[in-house]
Amino acid sequence: MTKIDISSWGMFVIGDIMNKLDLKIKKEDFDKRLDTSLEKNEEFSLPLINAKDGNNGIMYYGRKDDFESEEMCLDIVQNGAVATGNVYAQIQRTGVLWDAYLVKPNDKISKYALLFLSLIVQKSIKKKFNYDNKAIWDKVKLEVIPLPQDKTGKPDWGYMDLYMRSIEKKAKKTVESLISIIE
Repeated sequence: MTKIDISSWGMFVIGDIMNKLDLKIKKEDFDKRLDTSLEKNEEFSLPLINAKDGNNGIMYYGRKDDFESEEMCLDIVQNGAVATGNVYAQIQRTGVLWDAYLVKPNDKISKYALLFLSLIVQKSIKKKFNYDNKAIWDKVKLEVIPLPQDKTGKPDWGYMDLYMRSIEKKAKKTVESLISIIE
């Protein structure tokens, strides 16, 4: 794969292009043991983010009525021995348990642009934060990230969308080729 030419990219303050969502647990007598499940099922169907390394940051599932939730967000893990600074694109409706938070881009963007953005944000913050230096929003929102920019100087979400679609297309072709070899 060819390298991306980033010479015309702009620098953007994270807090200028997205906002932290203040999502709450709605159930007044919430008890994690009774009100969450490690397995997704009909009752516990809402993904909940937590200090999770892997599985897209989803550690538990809750009841949809028990949690405020949002879709098309970035999940930033603020705490955890290994997971601090992980960033996951949460395309589906997702709630927050604890030790992580959701941020939403100010502009309406595609899932592909959201995936691109998640990679850039994680690359920019992962090594700056750790268990002793939490990736809290008050710090993360001040970080500056490089992004493609359009002619007006705003993030070029269209470019990000097309780039990630091309990556997906190449990956599908590779997988199809591998499957054809082993069949």
